[in-house]
This record gives sequence, structure tokens and C-alpha cells, in this order.
Amino acid sequence: MKKSKQEIKNRILTFTKKRGPEKSVCPSEVTKDLFSDVWKDHVDDVRTAAGELQSERLISITQKGKEIKLDKAKGPIRLSIVDERK
Repeated sequence: MKKSKQEIKNRILTFTKKRGPEKSVCPSEVTKDLFSDVWKDHVDDVRTAAGELQSERLISITQKGKEIKLDKAKGPIRLSIVDERK
């Protein structure tokens, strides 16, 4: 089933808010939740939506514990909600 970009963004925000700013989410968790059996076909959709949320300063994307821009990431990334208190 096709999901809109906004549906994907909303799910990323739901997952990251639930974890809080001190913890992170693997994009595959969101992808599996949205697309279950065909999740591997949609990893790029979730990563793209995450990149847009990062540009909007709603989430941060990290790799090996350091914040990174999505276009510089090679390999696994993690997503976290931005800490409004900072």
C-alpha cells in the first residue's frame, strides 16, 4: 500500500517523540511499521522523509553517535526528535 510522504513523516515524528531526545530510532523500525512485508522496498522513502524533517529542524540524524547531514551518511543512521529545551 502506498503511503504519502506526510504519512511517513508523521510516523517518524511519532516514533522519535515516543523515544524522546535522549534516544534514537532506526529508520527500519519506522519502515517495518508502515510497510510490514515489503518494508525493504521503502527504506529510501523513509530516509528521504527523515532528511526533510532534519531540514525542518524537527529531527536530528546521527551516525556513530554524531550528527550528520543525510546526504553525507553512508550506512546505518539513527533518528532522534530535536530537544526543544536546547
